[in-house]
Amino acid sequence: MEEPIRKISFLLDKKEIKLIDEACMLGSDADTNLKKAVKEGDRQRVEFLYEELDDLQGYIAACANHEDSERKQDRWDALYDRLQTLLDLSENMSRSRKRLVALKKQPCAHKYYIFDIRIYPRPVYDVRTEASRKIQIAGTKSLYNFAKVITRAFDFDFDHCFGFYDNLQKYHSSKISYELFVDIGEAPSSATVKGVKKTKINQVFKNIGDIILFLFDYGDGWYFTVELKEIKQAEKWNLKPAILESVGKAPLQYPPCEDELEQDEA
Repeated sequence: MEEPIRKISFLLDKKEIKLIDEACMLGSDADTNLKKAVKEGDRQRVEFLYEELDDLQGYIAACANHEDSERKQDRWDALYDRLQTLLDLSENMSRSRKRLVALKKQPCAHKYYIFDIRIYPRPVYDVRTEASRKIQIAGTKSLYNFAKVITRAFDFDFDHCFGFYDNLQKYHSSKISYELFVDIGEAPSSATVKGVKKTKINQVFKNIGDIILFLFDYGDGWYFTVELKEIKQAEKWNLKPAILESVGKAPLQYPPCEDELEQDEA
């Protein structure tokens, strides 16, 4: 017996429609659905097939991962969560209409990944630090978004290229690596390197204890060890990362050079 066609109808406000329009510019076909929207008060009612809405959600996630504005990223995440709720509702209805009463009690589908991240000294400046951060982030976030969260957790500007590597001592010898160079069209360190903008955290970290090197700024060379400590079920539909613990003062990203120090002493 063929599975019945599943259609999902819901209301969108002006801000949500604007976000979906942006997603359409990146390749989503949702503009066809928006053209058929019916006005209800100050909102628009749209209808999607399950597969269409699932496809749109993927574009929304990509937009959220690449968004520079934290405020707008929150709006992307909120729309992603709303679409996920609709997809889950449709999925459960297709299995059994009798389970509708229990839907509100179902746990959030997201999983939080909790990492212990430690920064190591740059030999060129002989920086010594014991600084570490414990970060909680949704496993569906991209490595690009993860890198942004890590650098900001240590009060760094997110202003250089970076990569993730499975060889903690010699990153050039890594068997598995992900670099921003791939995404911006520059030459990666090897032909097997993958990009960071389309790679999700849960695709890289599979088991508790997995640890990789995060190298930020190939010129100055800031090294971070990123260890997965825990995977837990999210209690709320919230994709926003959080710093759970902060130990030690972060080193200066751009410490003064010797000439500047000598001038200050003089």
